[in-house]
Amino acid sequence: MINLRRQMMVMLFLSSSLLLVLSACGSSANEKPEEISLITEQGEEVSLTNKERATVLFHFTEVG
Repeated sequence: MINLRRQMMVMLFLSSSLLLVLSACGSSANEKPEEISLITEQGEEVSLTNKERATVLFHFTEVG
């Protein structure tokens, strides 16, 4: 009986935690998407959400 009660409490805690995480990750349907932009080496602002002009990103890492 106590073991069943403990399992039910654990399941309630896990489902509540999952619901909390999922609700925090969601977004409103009427929310306008944010503008994502970067600053280039020349100091120009480049929009990553501009569908008329494609942007290619390069990431270089130093090798030992």
